[in-house]
Amino acid sequence: MGVSKNKPTNSLSADWYTDDKFLKKEINQIFLKSWLLIGPEAQISNPGDCLFQSIVDQPIVCVRQEDNSIKTFFNICRHRAGSFENKKSKNNYLVCKYHGWTYSINGQLKSPRGFNKSEITSEDLCLKYINTKIWKGLIFINFCDKPTSFGTTFNDVGRVLAPYKLENFVFEKKVSYRIKSNWKVYLDNFLEGLHIPIVHPRLNDVMDYRSYNTKLYKNFSVQSGKLDESKSPYAQSSNNVAYYFTIYPNILFNIAPGRFQTNIIEPLDVKECVVHFDYFFDSVCEKEILRDINFSDEIQKEDILICEGVQKNLSSIGFEKGIISDKYEIGVKHFQDYIRKSTS
Repeated sequence: MGVSKNKPTNSLSADWYTDDKFLKKEINQIFLKSWLLIGPEAQISNPGDCLFQSIVDQPIVCVRQEDNSIKTFFNICRHRAGSFENKKSKNNYLVCKYHGWTYSINGQLKSPRGFNKSEITSEDLCLKYINTKIWKGLIFINFCDKPTSFGTTFNDVGRVLAPYKLENFVFEKKVSYRIKSNWKVYLDNFLEGLHIPIVHPRLNDVMDYRSYNTKLYKNFSVQSGKLDESKSPYAQSSNNVAYYFTIYPNILFNIAPGRFQTNIIEPLDVKECVVHFDYFFDSVCEKEILRDINFSDEIQKEDILICEGVQKNLSSIGFEKGIISDKYEIGVKHFQDYIRKSTS
């Protein structure tokens, strides 16, 4: 009698990547309930500085306050849904570019143009606040009125990150890539190293593929691989290891000697996403910074080609669902299990 073998795990079916109904569930049940990374607080360093963004079709503005805290509001005037003038620095007020309603930078309605103050209750028409958390110099928001505790995931992330002293890293620049693939295609690709020898020849030359490792935690995972010091594009270090954090649903932390990089993967529609790279460096010269960014850009463009090709194939009648390696793709399985559970 033959020995039975465990069947491989099935991946998410193709319609998870091509059908709008799944993206709507992901936005409503995951993104609008999760702590989302917006970017480095260094972008708004002075009182009145503003960071205007839209994330999953929600227009927001982060504002540095007089007490140096940061508050986030919907970038929507309470009169008739206009937006504010996109002035990025040293604002004394937020002014609606539709009818001119004016708010203080802490969200209080100051001048309801077209109305006598006796007609309305200004306190009821303040800007709608969004929960905001500053952690290790990064701005996070949560759209829920009663969000889950930030520490539920990030206390564990912080413990794993503790040896890397992120407070020493200084924000350098932002680079964004628009990609014709579902946001999960990009995450699936990031979450395994099995493709590295095939897709990334230069990275494979720099990294010892045999050392590649994945550790799983609740709502995040960490991949790592040893770097060849003689070929590495990164700063010299006694710890020549690259670490790749994936914090669900859509945050990536990439740590290499001398460099900390965050990625935000934002769905634009079911077949397109944008990935924002923020680069931070620790005592690294301009030449090393440029070499690092150029190397990262090379890897990113290789990934984009693969992800866009996979997205096209997921729309074909020739593919329904795939299988996941229990040895090399445990990060993919962990993420896809999270998606299924969070939208069930």
